[in-house]
Amino acid sequence: SGRSLSAFKRDFEHQFHTSPALWIKHKRLEYASFLLENSSQNVSEISMEIGYESVSHFIKAFKEKYGFTPVTYQRAKIAIV
Repeated sequence: SGRSLSAFKRDFEHQFHTSPALWIKHKRLEYASFLLENSSQNVSEISMEIGYESVSHFIKAFKEKYGFTPVTYQRAKIAIV
């Protein structure tokens, strides 16, 4: 965009009320929840697909955002359907 990194970050935070890194993290986790609901992939496969190198780090981040582990989340969504 032809601006400095700090100017970009400042404008991004003003627009989205979060840092670019946190925004990306939340989008990745939202996609993970979509995959858990709509695919037959296991947690390890989903973790790799959304870019986490460590499955345990993915599980921790997912639980922090949704309050459930990915497996519990997936089972709850299957039970509702």
